[in-house]
Amino acid sequence: MADARKQVRGEELVAKVLQAALHEVARVGVEHLSIEEVAARADVNKTTIYRRWPTPEGLARAALACAAEADSSPPDTGSLRGDLHEFARAFRRIATLPDMKTVLRLRWSGTANGPLARLTRGIQEKKHAQWKLMLKRGVSRGELPAGANVDLIYDVVVGALIYLVVLSPRRSDATRVGRAIDTILDGALRATGRPARRRRSARASRPSRD
Repeated sequence: MADARKQVRGEELVAKVLQAALHEVARVGVEHLSIEEVAARADVNKTTIYRRWPTPEGLARAALACAAEADSSPPDTGSLRGDLHEFARAFRRIATLPDMKTVLRLRWSGTANGPLARLTRGIQEKKHAQWKLMLKRGVSRGELPAGANVDLIYDVVVGALIYLVVLSPRRSDATRVGRAIDTILDGALRATGRPARRRRSARASRPSRD
């Protein structure tokens, strides 16, 4: 009987191996990645992997590069609040996927270095740039003032989601995450008017020079 592992070829083989590699990196980290373990998980011959990716680091880089090409298009529901809620739901869904867990682990653990560290950083930067489009659309539609600090609002949203979904002792449900999004957005809308009011108030409180 022919070995079933030898029947996988081409793009199907590559996808199978890279997915297995992402699972393994998420499980043990890059420093302990084993091509033999990846082969066993993917159910392919290890020599097949070695021919394409001679080292575990090379295999990890290929897997992460593949993950970086995954669709990261921001939601477009027609409103900023709807976009942020959809973004939060998607974040809860993907936070436990192997590719996301792998990137988070590498960025937070400090184990990745050199080209691998630059690759994981590049993946995050690419995704952040895409996701910030939600807030930029909100500014263009007038849902946020033209002077809104898009970068800061985005950082607060992502920071809250990382804590609530990934770091919190109890994983927050969709209702709690949705309330957090509303709180952040409402706060951002109120905060954008405060600096101008403070400046007017400061001028009004200055003593007259007459």
